[in-house]
Amino acid sequence: MKQDVFITRMAKYLPNSPVSNDEMEEYLGKVAGSRSRAKSSILRSNGIKKRYYAIDKNGKSTHTNAEMTAEAVRGLENDNFSLNELEMLACGTGSADQLVPGHSSMVHGLLG
Repeated sequence: MKQDVFITRMAKYLPNSPVSNDEMEEYLGKVAGSRSRAKSSILRSNGIKKRYYAIDKNGKSTHTNAEMTAEAVRGLENDNFSLNELEMLACGTGSADQLVPGHSSMVHGLLG
């Protein structure tokens, strides 16, 4: 039996405050203790003005991949839709927090 499927909502979750181009090295570190010489040309080329890191300035993780995914899923809820109505959730990532249990299982567990 063929059944049409539609994407009706999308959500995102961006961790922490936005980090400007000038602040990047405060989070990621410097190259051999010096500011990157290629940074300005790369940033000019890619056009990115800010980004969100799941780490603090000391390099400590603030969110796991699964936590960020669960927060994005929670962002789907509104007055017309509750997560209790969700019939299926499929997750995938190229950078899971751990091998076992899998990413989807971790997200499902965080969502309760």
